[in-house]
Amino acid sequence: MGHHTIMLDGDILKECLDVEALNTREDRKKKAFTYSKIARMLSRQGVIVVVGTIALFKEVHTWNRENIPGYFEVFLDVPIDVLRERDPKKLYKKFDQGEIKDVAGLDISVDFPKNPDLNIKYKKGDTPEITINYILKNFLSKLQKDEK
Repeated sequence: MGHHTIMLDGDILKECLDVEALNTREDRKKKAFTYSKIARMLSRQGVIVVVGTIALFKEVHTWNRENIPGYFEVFLDVPIDVLRERDPKKLYKKFDQGEIKDVAGLDISVDFPKNPDLNIKYKKGDTPEITINYILKNFLSKLQKDEK
């Protein structure tokens, strides 16, 4: 739509930054701040940055609002049973079988956003296309308001 946009995926960022696979709450928070600082650097250059990651820490939410120009927080509110059903990396299954630990929302506490710009509650039948179109509509509306 004429805007320079980049997608930063948490798994790809970990690989590119050669970040250790430690996943304690503090390790995750440190990674989230690193990703936020990369997003800030890019957004200051006029790029719309989409960061796809689990960063459920109130300190990160606050920092992002205060430091990233045009910050727009989207919270995908999906029930744990649906996440377990999807489980493309088999993380929940591995956790249940005792093979891994430090899984966000299971044995690591998370801070759900208090005031996201957009809170999307899961509805059975919603496709990724429906969800992304809803996000785009709301984000573009905010972007147009900010540009005026």
